[in-house]
Amino acid sequence: MSRDAAPAPPLDNYAEFIGRLDAAAGKLTPRRDALAKALGAAELLFNQNHAGLELWGQRLSLINQLLARHTAAQHARRYSTLKELHDVAFKMEQMFTSRTQRVQGVCRAIRARRDQINTSLFELEKSRVKLTSSRMLALERENLRKVANDLSVPAEGINLGFPDPGLRESLREAREAIILAEALLEVKGN
Repeated sequence: MSRDAAPAPPLDNYAEFIGRLDAAAGKLTPRRDALAKALGAAELLFNQNHAGLELWGQRLSLINQLLARHTAAQHARRYSTLKELHDVAFKMEQMFTSRTQRVQGVCRAIRARRDQINTSLFELEKSRVKLTSSRMLALERENLRKVANDLSVPAEGINLGFPDPGLRESLREAREAIILAEALLEVKGN
């Protein structure tokens, strides 16, 4: 290849791959945001049901204490009312226990999905950073190659009417330093 003919620029696939990473993240982000809203609603529902469970548990405990003080023979009517309240409190506590457990399961499922999406988004961003860094390294390598090619002057180009005995050696050292820098970039890029 002659010195005047510029090599074809390298095919840049980085933009395409970075675009694909961005598109994938663009699809996952709204889903994660929707899950965050759903989780907020589910956690509110859990807290309300858990509070209801605690209140019915306290009522049941209080009724049990009152029942322990009375026997069926004493104050039959009061005992009957306490027994009915006990039955209601017991059923309500069971209902709130069941609801709390179901909502807690929903919260766990939503968190698991959200965490899975967050992990994917983190990996996408990590890949994007790596590709961007790799792209920048490739551009730097290409710039170093261009500089090295510019420094490789043929012997007839050095003698332009004025002597410079150390020029050839200085150009060789500069080219060598650039090649070493390019090799270092290659190693650091991997």
